[in-house]
This record gives sequence, C-alpha cells and structure tokens, in this order.
Amino acid sequence: MTRDLELRLVGASVPDGEIVVKDLAALTLALQELSTRIGRDIVNTPGPGRTKQFMEEFVQLRLCALEPGSTVLKFSRGPIGKLDVDLPQQKAADDRFWEIVEAIREDRRPDWVTDRVAESAARLVSALRETAPRATLRDSTHAAVQIDSSRIRVETWTSKRVQTGTQMEARGRLEKIDLHSHEFRVRDDIGQAVDLKHVKDDKDAAKLVGRWVIATGRGIRASDRIVALDNASISPVDDPALDFENHEVLTIDEILASTPGPDPAGGIELTDDEFVAFLEAARG
Repeated sequence: MTRDLELRLVGASVPDGEIVVKDLAALTLALQELSTRIGRDIVNTPGPGRTKQFMEEFVQLRLCALEPGSTVLKFSRGPIGKLDVDLPQQKAADDRFWEIVEAIREDRRPDWVTDRVAESAARLVSALRETAPRATLRDSTHAAVQIDSSRIRVETWTSKRVQTGTQMEARGRLEKIDLHSHEFRVRDDIGQAVDLKHVKDDKDAAKLVGRWVIATGRGIRASDRIVALDNASISPVDDPALDFENHEVLTIDEILASTPGPDPAGGIELTDDEFVAFLEAARG
C-alpha cells in the first residue's frame, strides 16, 4: 500500500520552501536507510512472510514535493502498482518506524533496536540537528510527531550500553507500563527518561502510573548517564512540587510592614574626641 510521509522543517536558516542540498541529501538518505533496515529486520524475523524484495519495495521512499511552510518535504512510501492491502509484515515495519520516530523525539533508544537500525537512527538525528531547530513527521494514519532537534543526541543511538552491576536509583513520574514485557519507564522534571526492565511486582507497580516514584535496580549506563535499571523495584514518593505548594504568599507591602526600620535611638556611641576624628576623616 502506498502511503504519504511528510517532514516539516521549522526555523531553518534558509527561505521558506528551500533547503540546502547537502541537508536534503542527508535527510533523505537517513530516512530511506532507516526504513530499509527496519524492513530487513522484519523479514529476518522467524515465521511466514513476504520476500526481502517485496519488503524493500514497501519501504521505498520517493520525494514527490518540496513546499513552503516553513519547508515541507513530501514523500510517497511503498510499492507502485500493488494491491492496496496492508499485510502483517508491512504493518510491523510501519509500527517500528513510528516507534523509532517517537523514540527520537524522547531521546531514548528502545531495547529492540539492533545496532544497524540504531546507526541509521543516529544519522537521522544528526541530519535533523544540522538542518533545522524543530521538525515534524506525520502521515495520513499517524499524528504529527514534533521533534526539538536541539534536545536530541546522536550519542543516545551510538553509545555502548554498559551493565554496571551496581544498584542505582531513578526518581520521576511513572509514565509507561507494559505488563507483557514487564518494562516500565520514569521521566524526571528535566525530561530525562530511564527504562525499567524486569520490574518486580509489576501489577502493583502499574497502579502507580502517573505518580512520582523511586525506582531501584542494576544500573545500565550510556554516555555517562543512567538509561535503564534492570530487575527494578518501584515505590511511591511524594511529588517534589508539593514542597512549593500550599505556602502563604506575602505581598511586598506585608513584607515591608513586618520589617522594623532603623532605630532612631540606636547606633554606636562616640566620645567627643572620637566624633571629631570621625569628622576629620570624613572631610579628608
């Protein structure tokens, strides 16, 4: 089935509707390579399915328009002259492509991503960062995914993950639960996400979704930061914002009224000689 794909670039340092040729080449090659490698992974999955040639036709991209607003690249995606029918492997490849796009937006690398797919995702991240400060990807069946190019990092996809074996902790809001894979995710106030693997007592932990929690487990690091905790346990904690709520706010007039002014009878006492010396020093 042929689909559309739209990439909108916002804030680039070129006129609307234009793009630097090297940036166009980097973006289109990265998008095509990412789609192709995801499709190849699907074909290599055990079980009945279509041939490698058919899948590569499905993930084929064709640039069909370059429009203003700021600059919009429009692609056709999929085989030409084939029956307009979605097949299971096509849907799986499409779902994985959009999962990668969402992961790029969140600056995290999903566990299922192979090194080859991660390499292509890193190239797309690099191309987006070079081309425009913001970008949006969408098609006719997926809502627009807005990407802040300044926040995404190539290192998320290229850095080797190291299992430390050390117990570590992460605090944040529990925002994702998956009882099937026993994987959850927390995100702190500055937007950094930590994946939680093999969560203990996951059914009880799932009741904490949307709340602030502390998660502990064996740390997995990449780029000198914690990206995941293995064999994780989750406990609720108070939202740190509560410390700043329900406090009385005083106006400036109330603050000034409650603060005593200078005491007219206060101050140091000087002898006559000391006072004369002070005046001489002041005149000098």
